[in-house]
Amino acid sequence: MAASKVVPKLYLIFILLVAVLTSSPLFSFAAFILLLCVAVSVFKPLAAGSDLALTFSAFVLTPLILESSARSFLAVFSAIPVLALLDRSLRENAFSSLFSSSKQEGRETTPILKSLAAVLLLILVISIILQNQTLMLTFILATGYLTVILVYVIRKVPKMPLEQSRTLVRALVGEKVKKTVAIRGKNGGKLHVFLNPLHQWVSFNPSRFTLESEIKVGIEFVPPLSGPSKIQSQALVIDQWGLTQTTQILEPVDLHIIPRARYAEWLARRYLENTAPGASPPLTITSLRAVRTTRRGFEHYGSRLYQPGDVFRDIDWKHTFKLHELVVKEFLGGRHQQVVITVNLAVKDAAEADALAYNLVMTALTFAREATPTGLAAYNNTEVLAVQPLTSPRETLKQALKLTRSITLINFPKKVLQPPNIRRLRRDLSQLEQAEMDSAKRLFEILRLEYEATKEYVEKNPAKSAIRQVVEATKPPLTMVMISKMNHDAEAVTTTLEELRQKGYDTIHIS
Repeated sequence: MAASKVVPKLYLIFILLVAVLTSSPLFSFAAFILLLCVAVSVFKPLAAGSDLALTFSAFVLTPLILESSARSFLAVFSAIPVLALLDRSLRENAFSSLFSSSKQEGRETTPILKSLAAVLLLILVISIILQNQTLMLTFILATGYLTVILVYVIRKVPKMPLEQSRTLVRALVGEKVKKTVAIRGKNGGKLHVFLNPLHQWVSFNPSRFTLESEIKVGIEFVPPLSGPSKIQSQALVIDQWGLTQTTQILEPVDLHIIPRARYAEWLARRYLENTAPGASPPLTITSLRAVRTTRRGFEHYGSRLYQPGDVFRDIDWKHTFKLHELVVKEFLGGRHQQVVITVNLAVKDAAEADALAYNLVMTALTFAREATPTGLAAYNNTEVLAVQPLTSPRETLKQALKLTRSITLINFPKKVLQPPNIRRLRRDLSQLEQAEMDSAKRLFEILRLEYEATKEYVEKNPAKSAIRQVVEATKPPLTMVMISKMNHDAEAVTTTLEELRQKGYDTIHIS
């Protein structure tokens, strides 16, 4: 405990000890209880709020206890040093208290000041009713102390007490961004600041701090598609005694949100321009990496034992040391791998449309950079919109750019149940079919009805038709890349992808 607090507490303990020895029995007992509480708080510090309540109670009650053995003026005068302890308790409680945010900018009183004012008003009323001079003098002393502090705070803390640095940020939708801004106090002095972001996708670190001159605050956010042009935060500024709170709106970040679809389209058009006939783009490190990884593929999906002719850099050293045999990694989507992109163009809102367009274009762009023969199939909730067999990945990329204009916003009914697991359903049916119990037979009929209904729905769904058309002319090895938000086509996608896996096709689902 700091010396500035120990000394006033020792003085308070001394005064209460004198009161125990010199006061009447009733007041002596009250002084003993108060003395015991203060002594315990010296060795076992209380929470800031409890310590403030104990200190204020001691300041009010000590003159009353001493009144029986001393004059009113002398009793109140002996409690003046306790104001130093009360001042220290107010400062410690200011940062740890919970303050309610205000919807309007400006200065207002805190719950601490309101509570103290209510207690002082009660003391005034009681002193008038009882005509007690000691209580009246205690009221005047406490009120004068709080008035001096309030006058100082009002003159020292302006209505807009904070200054901020501003920065411009360009960010993709859904991209996590971290920035640092500087926050300063205008007139110096110690202030307690609580930052409350006005957007759920924004966070500050630290969000609560004590400001003396300047502090660096980290801002982390993931902007949505419909985000604002400025990131706002409500700053609640508390004076060092915790008596007044000033609300100020900060705008540290000017935000320029770039839709992911627009960014993907820019990348795709830049790639098409640089790879057009006659174009000779500069050979950069990025392009060299793309050429070197063409033979390997784009996705690691497993490992196998080494065979003559495998590339040395594909060795999986972790499994090699574990198995004591050379093991190499296998990749999907290499030069000789065929790929079909199937996309569901029906979404529920603009945010999903932006994510879908980004996934579609970036997937097609990835295969174009890998020089992978690529097919394309697209559908919505009612029909198949496009089917393009395996062709040049550049042509597939062009078709993907066109299809982003065909994305449809539809208000789908909310799904409550998960799509059926066809593999598990078939396994359960095969097991129940051999059972002889009546309950198992009834369950078999229910599951068979579910299986038949699912098959009938899947056959009518545009997803099934689109996938069937695009794979009819191809045979494994083929990778089916499914881009869907799993809305109207959830059952069709899960069922059809399971059938393709059984036929030897590789499947990748991008949600």
